[in-house]
Amino acid sequence: MKRFLGYVLLLACLFGLVGCQEDEQPETKAEFAQPENCSVHFLSCGKADAILLLADGEAMLVDAGYAANASQVVAYLKAQGVTKLRYLVLTHGDKDHVGGMAEVLENFAVEQLLISPRKEASAEYNAMAEAAQKRSVAVTVPEVGSSFAFGKGSFTVLAPGEEALAEDSDNDSSLVLQYFYGNRSFLLMGDALSTTEKEMRENGLAKVCDVLKVGHHGKDDASKKKFLKAVAPLYAVISCGDIVGEDEEGTPDEAVLSNLTELGIEILRTDLLGTIVFDTDGTELTLRESE
Repeated sequence: MKRFLGYVLLLACLFGLVGCQEDEQPETKAEFAQPENCSVHFLSCGKADAILLLADGEAMLVDAGYAANASQVVAYLKAQGVTKLRYLVLTHGDKDHVGGMAEVLENFAVEQLLISPRKEASAEYNAMAEAAQKRSVAVTVPEVGSSFAFGKGSFTVLAPGEEALAEDSDNDSSLVLQYFYGNRSFLLMGDALSTTEKEMRENGLAKVCDVLKVGHHGKDDASKKKFLKAVAPLYAVISCGDIVGEDEEGTPDEAVLSNLTELGIEILRTDLLGTIVFDTDGTELTLRESE
């Protein structure tokens, strides 16, 4: 019993020592050009997703493009003054979303990594997992309907639901997030397909949004007209362009462009415009060119 109590006291001292060391380190918080405001940056990474959200001194990254985009994504974040990510989100494990994640984890302090319930068996996914473990990053598989504070706003996890997961599809296993900042909102679809769109219409989780990050890079297995009518965005951002190491066309399908145009939604494509940035104070919403 004495030996057991000794072990308990030793562990308590060690944890206390670690706690003291962590407390002594000053918390780094990035200073941005527009404090008390929010900006959402859709990076131009070819047919890949990398979305940076900045709000009231906090930073969050959703996906990180191909491995070939990693240095570009890291450089962009640093140019925006980012030193720490409150959230790093991997919508799903396809290489055009997970590719740069390991390098992001190696370059920035990350408080929490949010991932889809569907795991991947790929070198890029394994590299992310190893980097997160090495940096002792908390990893969470968020439940549908859960909400997270970010800046003076919050985001809600809308998918993947049960029907989408039953499809056994990488794309339809995407985490879908809707970020609310004041009266404005951004709906980030990852590569979610029509099954997810149908589920979100039926369960009512997806709300009307100002900006829709179009699912699956504008391919016609997503962005169905009923869904677009339900969320009624002002703008539709399509992350599209070159595909690293493949011959497949990386541009959006005409059926999707037609649906968006018919509904009067302004189309913004990263292959034509480069990085797309929105600024908002929760009331006004401004589209601007990236620096």
